[in-house]
Amino acid sequence: MLAAALSGFGLGLASADTANINPSKDNTLYEFVLADGDRSNALGVHFFAGMTAEAEIRRGVVAFDIAGSIPAGSTITSVSLSMNMSRTISDTRTVELHVLLADWGEGTSNADAQEGQGAPATPNDATWRHRFYNTIFWTTQGGDFSPTVSATQPVGDIGQYIWSSAQMVADVQSWLNNPASNFGWLVLGDESAVPTSKRFDTRESTSPPVLTIQYTPPATITLTALGRKVGGINTVRLRWSGATSNQVDIYRDDVVIVTTANDGSYIDSTGDTGRAQYTYKVCEAGTQTCSNEVRVRFRQ
Repeated sequence: MLAAALSGFGLGLASADTANINPSKDNTLYEFVLADGDRSNALGVHFFAGMTAEAEIRRGVVAFDIAGSIPAGSTITSVSLSMNMSRTISDTRTVELHVLLADWGEGTSNADAQEGQGAPATPNDATWRHRFYNTIFWTTQGGDFSPTVSATQPVGDIGQYIWSSAQMVADVQSWLNNPASNFGWLVLGDESAVPTSKRFDTRESTSPPVLTIQYTPPATITLTALGRKVGGINTVRLRWSGATSNQVDIYRDDVVIVTTANDGSYIDSTGDTGRAQYTYKVCEAGTQTCSNEVRVRFRQ
C-alpha cells in the first residue's frame, strides 16, 4: 500500500456581508443633433436623465464592478442605489433603472459649465448613437436596454434619492453569477414632457453614486483526501465539511466525476493502477461554491 502525498490550496472567502460600491464607469447619452455632432461626458461630474428645455433627451448610464466586490458564489439579499440629484429644471418626475444589454465606454470627454450640453465625443465614449465612439454602434439609438423596469423612484427637489427593489437584487445576482453580462443600468427619466431633466452626480464628483449590496457569503467547504491502493487500484477517500446543499459535485482534475449526497464522504476508485496525480475539489451542486483543492499523488 502506498501513501499519497497531499497538498491543499485554500480559497479565500470574504467575511463581510455588506459592500458599498462606487461606479466603475458612468456617462450621459445626449440625444444626437446633427448640428452639434456626437456628444458625451466621460470625465464630467454630472450625468443627466429626462428631457431638456430644448426638448432634447438625456439618459444616464452607470455600471458597477460586482464580481470584483462580492465573493463568487454569494447570495444577494438586498440592493439599493443612492444617487445625489444636484440640479433640476422640473417638478417631481419618476426616474427608472433598466438593465443595459450591451457594453459601453468612457473616453476623455469633459463637458464645461453645467454639463447639460456635453462635450464633443472622444474615442471610446458612449454617445446617443455609439457604444464606443466612433466605431461600435448601439443597435437602437439611445442605448440598448431591457424594457423591464428594475426600479423606480420619484425625484423632486435637490437631494439624495434611493432606488431599491427585488428586481435589482435579481440584476446584481445575475451579474455576480455571469460577470460578462454586467453592463450596468440605464437611468431613464421622464421623456413625456418638456422640461423634465434631472442632473445627478457621477463617480468623479464629491458625492458619487453608491450601490449598497447585502449578501450571504458562500459556505466555507473544507476538503481532505487520503490515497491508497485497493486491489491495485488508485483509490482516494474524500472527506469534507461546511457544504450546506443537499448534494455536492465531486471534481477530479476540473471534471465533475459524480454528483452525490452531501454526507461528508466519498471514495473515488479511479481505475488507474500506476503512477498518477489527481486534484480534487467539492462544490455545492450546480454552483461555484467550492472547497479548497487537494492534490493526491500515487508514486507507483
